[in-house]
Amino acid sequence: MFFKLLLITIVIMAIVFLGLGVQTFFSKKKKFPETKVGHNKQMRKNKIYCYKTQQKMIDKGLDKSGGCSC
Repeated sequence: MFFKLLLITIVIMAIVFLGLGVQTFFSKKKKFPETKVGHNKQMRKNKIYCYKTQQKMIDKGLDKSGGCSC
């Protein structure tokens, strides 16, 4: 029973990883999405900054920041 469940789990995980790899390989952007908060345009647009920048904003009492110091 355990071996059957383990085998099914491994097969499902392999399909998921293969699907993600194919999606990334055949996407029109041809590059991985930006994962750093300070470099992601959409997160900056939503006023979400990296923790270092947010801490500096808290320390200085500012509402906005010029960029990420990461």
